[in-house]
Amino acid sequence: MTIRIELELTDKQAAALLDSLRQNYRIRLQDEFWKDRYHLIPHDLRHGSILAHCPDLAANKKLLGALHLQMAKSEPQAPADRAN
Repeated sequence: MTIRIELELTDKQAAALLDSLRQNYRIRLQDEFWKDRYHLIPHDLRHGSILAHCPDLAANKKLLGALHLQMAKSEPQAPADRAN
């Protein structure tokens, strides 16, 4: 089953949510990284293993990516500088 969510946020709400998601992701990843179950996995491979075993972190990572992408798309673009 797949769940699709459509959400409207103000710029301020989106920025606050992005900051909150990042902070939560860092804390949870750090907590998982040093657990005994991962001690045999090399450090450079742990992130993927953790995401495979922690659906909340995997979902958080997807949400972070989607939110970051949409915020980048909605930023006003500076006019191109044309030299004549």
